[in-house]
Amino acid sequence: MKNYKFILGILCITLLFSCEDILEQKNPNEMDTTNFWKTEEDLSAGLNATYRSLRFNGAYRRWLHFLYISRADEGYCTSPDPTLISYSNFLINDYTKPAVIFTWLDLYKGVFWANQVLDNAPKIEMDDTKRDYIVGQALFIRGLHLFNIAGVYGRGGIPLTAEAEGDPEIHEQPEIYRQAQKDFDDAAKLLPAQWASSLDVGRVTKGAALAMDVKVSAQLHEWQRVVDKSEDIFDLGIYDLRDDYKDNFTDVYENNEESLFEVQFMSGPVNGVGQLSHERAKFFGLPATGCSWDDATAGNIVKTDFSKELTKDGKVDPRLKNTLFYYDPVNPNEIFYGKTWTQWSLNQSKVYWKKYTHWETKTAESHEDNGINLRIVRLADIYLLYAEALNELDRTAEAYVWINKVRERPGVNLPKLENSTVFTNIGNDKEKMRRQIMHERVCELSGEGWRWLDLERWGMFDTAENISYLKSRDSEFDNFEIGKNNRFPLPLRDIYLIPGLEQNPGYK
Repeated sequence: MKNYKFILGILCITLLFSCEDILEQKNPNEMDTTNFWKTEEDLSAGLNATYRSLRFNGAYRRWLHFLYISRADEGYCTSPDPTLISYSNFLINDYTKPAVIFTWLDLYKGVFWANQVLDNAPKIEMDDTKRDYIVGQALFIRGLHLFNIAGVYGRGGIPLTAEAEGDPEIHEQPEIYRQAQKDFDDAAKLLPAQWASSLDVGRVTKGAALAMDVKVSAQLHEWQRVVDKSEDIFDLGIYDLRDDYKDNFTDVYENNEESLFEVQFMSGPVNGVGQLSHERAKFFGLPATGCSWDDATAGNIVKTDFSKELTKDGKVDPRLKNTLFYYDPVNPNEIFYGKTWTQWSLNQSKVYWKKYTHWETKTAESHEDNGINLRIVRLADIYLLYAEALNELDRTAEAYVWINKVRERPGVNLPKLENSTVFTNIGNDKEKMRRQIMHERVCELSGEGWRWLDLERWGMFDTAENISYLKSRDSEFDNFEIGKNNRFPLPLRDIYLIPGLEQNPGYK
């Protein structure tokens, strides 16, 4: 009997562990960390997935446009959705809303995906050059997400591995910017200036990494670095301005010689994969019936800025027509989405964003059918930042050349700045040139998502005098609180979940 019980006991233990083994069987058709990240193909697939994070709703598909454009003095919100209005008019008091949560989550998800590639790249046997290219791209994507975390929230963690190890250390904006800067710098050392295969066009390049280094270094006021990295871009000898300004915002001339980096989008679901298109035009476009919603509107001040100066042949700055929809009494029969302004019964005193819309080729915009690539950094932007850095380094006389490259391109045709009859007596006055560069950036870059960060860099959120100026341009700034509204609130759930993470100042 004792032997029987002993044998029965052994059998039960065996069956117990056998059942556990059966319950823990892996599905051979599903990938996880035990059967992925083994080959060069796995690493490439992981990198390709990481690019998708740029198209998340919290990134360049939707919310960053609201947070960088609608909140700045170039835009405002009259949406029927009070939540969208609260983002734009600085009266947000609910930190569980989509833009608060999903921008934060999606940007950090992108960091996590990039970190998986970076963690596993050294472990896989493959050609070193190919590995470097993959690592360089992952570093850039991580850096871009960190850059946006710093720009929107101003504080957060800086995870540099996909493996969680204890409570995260919380960093303030300058430290997050500097990690992004390091990622861009490291990426530039690994990436090719151009990809050999046409199939790789649109991937991150050395020029893209250098350009984002310029952008983050400007936010840090590291002006000599801005100069050095800009000159590294010029030395590549592969970038130039497009003659026609319009070519930077359509799906016809994507990845052109002016573009240093753009997020690749496609029209409609492809092979059942959604979120390949962006929603900018649906939220930001012309609010004609069925075209777009009036959720984020351009300010009339943008049109006013453009209208200050005529071209060499006495015409309106052509960039205005390619930046904004507006009623033109000189050309009242102008067609937008198949009808005139009057036929659409649109308000003749308002203006709307035109960039990245299909106003010539379609009758409406949709959530799932805008495949126009978003140009994140263009050469014109780098030229103007280079001029800004030269001016800040007391090399004001040298700034004219780079400003004039932007003003005099054939598709713009403004006079040289020193020959302008509107902007006069600038000379070598550093403060006057600083103000002029502010104006030049409005005319060149309005609606492209850089105005908010420009205002931050120029200290426009820091003094009552500067806020008064912004109020004169955008009445939503009547609600702006210095020391508070330069940052977006952090998601309430993460305040509770992450030890050491405190809400941004001023938000209760």
